[in-house]
Amino acid sequence: MKRLISVYQHYLTTLLFTAGCFVCYGEIPAYEILSQNVPESEYGKISRLSVTSSHLGSDVTVDIWLPEGYSEFSETAYPVIYFHDGQNLFDPAFTFAGVAWEVDKACSQLNTEPDFSMPIIVGINNRGAEGLRPSDYFPEKALEYIASEDYNQTSIFTTCNNNFLGDEEAAFVVRELKPLIDTLYNTNPNQSHTFAAGSSMGALASLYLLMEYPDVFGGAACLSTHWIGSLDLNPDYSMNDDEVCANAILDYFHDNLTSTDNHRLYLDCGTEGWDAGYIKYETKAREIVRSKGYDESLNNFSVFDARGAGHNEWFWQQRIDRPLRFLLSSTALNAGVPSQETIPSETTHQIFDLSGKLIYKTTHDSISPGFYISMGKKFVVTH
Repeated sequence: MKRLISVYQHYLTTLLFTAGCFVCYGEIPAYEILSQNVPESEYGKISRLSVTSSHLGSDVTVDIWLPEGYSEFSETAYPVIYFHDGQNLFDPAFTFAGVAWEVDKACSQLNTEPDFSMPIIVGINNRGAEGLRPSDYFPEKALEYIASEDYNQTSIFTTCNNNFLGDEEAAFVVRELKPLIDTLYNTNPNQSHTFAAGSSMGALASLYLLMEYPDVFGGAACLSTHWIGSLDLNPDYSMNDDEVCANAILDYFHDNLTSTDNHRLYLDCGTEGWDAGYIKYETKAREIVRSKGYDESLNNFSVFDARGAGHNEWFWQQRIDRPLRFLLSSTALNAGVPSQETIPSETTHQIFDLSGKLIYKTTHDSISPGFYISMGKKFVVTH
């Protein structure tokens, strides 16, 4: 049976305006905790949920990995990475090609490093079984950069069957899934501790989350980004170029790349197979990133040329430690926390962060974006 979180646990569907703040209470979606066909991990615990999305109009399977030592009664607030193609992350029995990324193992090994912050991993399973993966993962607003006279020069309309759901998929993650995860688990929901990650078209979808919701996501890790956009395959499974679609994606990327303030971006690319066809676009993408002020020396940009690597889960498994280390450096995470303003003397009621720390004593100052607790209720503040 589908179960709704109780009213006590719900975000109230109410809007409250305060001086300089917009406080939004969003509704938690219906979900079911699945007890069968759940991925297994030797390095922590995995729970599998079926989440009902009003934005996508269907149920979405989501795997949540909790590291060893996690306790719902702990005061530790974990950063969260939202991965696309979530069925490929942990257990090879559930993966596309019988090889998992082993993200759970990589995180556990990295936890021995002093500057690593252990995360919660949320694996959003794709809807490939329904033929909707390209429709969900294509950055929908990039279509606006394709001139009508070039429509017959790109295969993207065939790839997605003219059914583009990138905006809906992003809204599902931000407006339904994230509030659910932040309610069920001990997360640090602030932008500086929230990330998206994926490979191929999943990398496009992760980048889209960062572009469309820069106030929610502090960074993205994009492995073997499918800059070509469409999936025009030959009988030997080689990929045809789609310059019209690729340029549209890159033009959208150029116009919407977030500022360097509290944002970080990881890009990598192999040199064999499909990845070889991405190289010229990956080069342009990196130029765009640097032109916006991102710089490896500032620890807000990281690139990797995976020489000899092709386009599959085994190669991504071999280098998943790189984006994890980059996103989850405790030094970078702490640097991304916005400074607090002076607390005015007048007091109306107390506001706490999710760790229980008293942050504000009034509703009339400008509250930094994030999730808070006041008068026994959890709420989110956006600007």
